[in-house]
Amino acid sequence: MKKNRVILSIGIIVLVCSLFCFLTACKLSAENCYVFDEKEFVELRKENNSKLDENAVRIMSSNVLVHIKDWGGEPVKPRAHRFAEAVKHYAPDVIGMQEMCSEWYKYLLPQLEDYQVIEKRNSAFMENRSAIIYDKSKLNLIESGLHKYSKGDKNGCRVVTYGVFERKSDNVKFIVTSTHLDLIRMKDYEKEKSIMLSQVDEFINVISELKNEYPNLPIFMTGDYNSMEHENSRFDGENDLTYFKCSGKPCGSFAYEKLKENYTDTKFEPDIDNQICNNTRGYLYNDPTWDHIFMTNENKAKVLTFRVLSSDYFHNNPDRTSKISDHLPICVDALINN
Repeated sequence: MKKNRVILSIGIIVLVCSLFCFLTACKLSAENCYVFDEKEFVELRKENNSKLDENAVRIMSSNVLVHIKDWGGEPVKPRAHRFAEAVKHYAPDVIGMQEMCSEWYKYLLPQLEDYQVIEKRNSAFMENRSAIIYDKSKLNLIESGLHKYSKGDKNGCRVVTYGVFERKSDNVKFIVTSTHLDLIRMKDYEKEKSIMLSQVDEFINVISELKNEYPNLPIFMTGDYNSMEHENSRFDGENDLTYFKCSGKPCGSFAYEKLKENYTDTKFEPDIDNQICNNTRGYLYNDPTWDHIFMTNENKAKVLTFRVLSSDYFHNNPDRTSKISDHLPICVDALINN
């Protein structure tokens, strides 16, 4: 009995502390987050943020890198300020976020007064690291939800978050999802591959349910899929990025291929404006990436532009420390035909 009381007391203390941290994070003012002067944003503001059609919706996907040291995460506060400026510059309607840890909630959201997050919690004690942020001044949220994968890491990342949105100006409706699949770890390749493929199956089931409920709405699937599109790689043989660190075995591209069988990869839609920002790192538009924006119900939307935000503003510093993240944001502009 005494042992049970001790456990209960510890649980209550943890819950109170978690609630306190959550509430105090919401009280942070934007001014507390600013750590750079204006010259830091010159490179960003050179970038073309215009739309081919002002009626298009803009959807972004961004893995912002948690602050966990083992994952390579630098302190979030300065990175959040830089990312906030990028959001203000490009003004996406919806952002599918990955690795949105507690520090990102604390330092990013107060700087984006027009934006709101949905499905903030993975559980009572963990934030949802694959959340969605949307511009509440432009959009109404009709419905949202979160599906946890049955297999894989239990770190708040491995979920599918979705939001059904309606644009206030013309009642155009669409759906956005955000997810972050597991990754291949060579210590147990076959097990990790099985987990990734099982997550893809669950993901497809979630999308099918959304299609059944909203058959007339396009669905845009943002995410870090830990899976590259190797058929378009300019790297061959030993230099092929899709085999990086995997001893010549596919490093997740099998997940991409399965998704591509079911959905359209917006990056390779015909007759779209493929935009890549100038950079000194030699990054090309067709280089394979871990991040993708898939689309289904294609007859309900037309993709106009796909951007890889690859300027030096977003890249890591030469010493490998992070300017913003170890991933580059991607975004699409699309016209919705409801």
